[in-house]
Amino acid sequence: MSRTAPARPRVGRWMAAAVAVAVVPVGVIVAGMGSASAAASVFEAENATLSQAVVATNHPGFTGTGFADYNNVAGSYVEFTVGTSTAGSFSVTFRYANGSTANRPLTISVNGTAQRTNLAFNSTGSWNTWQTVTTTLNLASGSNKIRATATGTAGGPNVDNLSANVSGGDTQSPTAPTNPRASNLTCSSVTFAWDASTDNVGVVAYDVFHDGQLIKSVSGTTLSTSFNVVQNVPWGLYVQARDAAGNVSQGSSPTVNITPPACPDPTPPTTPTNLKGTASGTNITLTWTASTDNVAVIAYDIFRNGAQVGSVVGTMQTPPATTFTDSALAANTTFTYTVQARDPAGNKSAMSSSVSVKTGTGCANVCAVTTLTSDTDIPWGLVTMPDGTILYNRRDTHDIIHLNPKTGAKKNLGTFPNTQSTDGEGGLLGLEINPKSFSTDHWLYVFRTTSSDNRISRFKYNPTTDTVTMSSEQVLLSGILKNKFHNGGRLRFSPDGQFLFASTGDAQNGNNAQNKNSLNGKVLRIHPDGSIPSDNPFGNAVWSYGHRNPQGLAFDSQGRLWEQEFGNSVMDETNLIQKGGNYGWPICEGTANGTGSCGQSGLIAPKHTYPVAQGSCSGITIIRDVLYVACERGTRLYREVISGSSLTNVQQFFSGTFGRLRTVEPAPDGGMWMTNSSGDKDSTPNNSNDKVWHVQLG
Repeated sequence: MSRTAPARPRVGRWMAAAVAVAVVPVGVIVAGMGSASAAASVFEAENATLSQAVVATNHPGFTGTGFADYNNVAGSYVEFTVGTSTAGSFSVTFRYANGSTANRPLTISVNGTAQRTNLAFNSTGSWNTWQTVTTTLNLASGSNKIRATATGTAGGPNVDNLSANVSGGDTQSPTAPTNPRASNLTCSSVTFAWDASTDNVGVVAYDVFHDGQLIKSVSGTTLSTSFNVVQNVPWGLYVQARDAAGNVSQGSSPTVNITPPACPDPTPPTTPTNLKGTASGTNITLTWTASTDNVAVIAYDIFRNGAQVGSVVGTMQTPPATTFTDSALAANTTFTYTVQARDPAGNKSAMSSSVSVKTGTGCANVCAVTTLTSDTDIPWGLVTMPDGTILYNRRDTHDIIHLNPKTGAKKNLGTFPNTQSTDGEGGLLGLEINPKSFSTDHWLYVFRTTSSDNRISRFKYNPTTDTVTMSSEQVLLSGILKNKFHNGGRLRFSPDGQFLFASTGDAQNGNNAQNKNSLNGKVLRIHPDGSIPSDNPFGNAVWSYGHRNPQGLAFDSQGRLWEQEFGNSVMDETNLIQKGGNYGWPICEGTANGTGSCGQSGLIAPKHTYPVAQGSCSGITIIRDVLYVACERGTRLYREVISGSSLTNVQQFFSGTFGRLRTVEPAPDGGMWMTNSSGDKDSTPNNSNDKVWHVQLG
């Protein structure tokens, strides 16, 4: 990194997804641009099998997310799994630190046979000083267990990683698991099973997900597992395979959809009480006293003049808030509200007493909402043309629509070639134009999934004929790994038009996010022609790293780049992006510990976090230095004032009103375009009921 990044504040809890995860050795490919195509591989010690050793992070300078700290006993070891396509003699390098004054020798064995006895690991002068020891080992074709065992009572040195110049490396991903199936479904648990994947070296783990969120990992010999579910909540379950080199199966298994039944519970929540309302311009904020329930209150439904206009949703562990802001109302008008509580079984309380509130004469911040058009597919990327009209991509149909927001007239400009969905989040994603040159060059910049990867291309738009020349494609950046979920996909030009930024997901492999030679789990920066800027921090397209699944990018009035990122099960985050910055995934999720300590040096903390049940946010925009965040699972819009480098005066709007919100962009009149995103957990075209709105801002 070009400078020292501020440390993340440490929060003493682990992310929920880390519970009951089997320890499996995982290698990380570190050569090549976003692919596993290099001959040299690095295998991180924190992902190896440890005996009488622990993963530590208290000495800076390590790679990956930690290092192996041997116990002070003879016989403690770190064992790496290294695959090679051909047998032979290979150069193997250990990266280590030894802050003691004495040699801490290791015996190196391969598949149970010692090949190097008492290999010297001499003092490096400091536990923060890292050096290497290289030796030659004979490896068999396929999977090899390389064990480094301490021979002295002081134990071994701190081992960071093992580099193996294996012949051809292991570049082949496992096949996707097949025949996924659910059984023993109850209101609180399910058993999930699948048929084995195959791999040229060997499958070491299976990762089980629901809708892009990791539930648990099991060993490569385990083909079924049970876990807790949430009653009445639909989940899409799938599994992917992983090998020792860190390759993951592409596309994962097919999805198995489940909806756990309600648990027996005849008792409804108590009635919400003490409902009050206050007006601020054309917004009305309601507050009430919480209901109680024998199990849990998970939501409050809000009714205006007898019709439901929103919901405040919580979880079994986190009660829903007891406040709601009803936005974009008519001025000088009286509205009557009631509130009703819900429990996990779907029982509803009696309706609260009503309260009537009259709006003011003018809009305070978020004002009138006007529907511009409806669509049967997902509007993902959206840009405003110089004449004030809109272009938007449709994710699953892979085409582009020209919309006149004044008349509602639409024209389909065609389908992008070689674009493929992933039965999840892939497809036709980001869309952008260069604000400084579009009026003369007419390039449309597109982030999309193909049969082999995610890539950034540009296509010519003809303003005279209002057409896109699909044969004009120029591929600017390819080789961005794809997967069922976690494809990222947002594009954003810098205000001066010199640089195109892109957000990429980790392709459901957290190791990609910390690998600075991978294009995944990153914010990327390229020139408009695809060339790499000379001042990029790592000599490639990577601008920042340590991201899970970022889908929002926006610049403020100072030219600073803000980013919005999906968490797994604990926190979403809004980040202020710095050149070369490490934003922590999978070491941290938000400010919660993941695979290591959030307090370690070099990790940059988010500027704001959101519980995933109230967030899972995709698009962001900045209008007059106010950040607007569109959330899917949270079904709401956040409004946050940028003050210095902080986000202040955080407010929530449209909670449950318009469904899952996907994209927000500035409108020419000082307002905002906004889209929603239903039917977005698969890749079925035209199975959505989505809209594009104009939101007037005060």
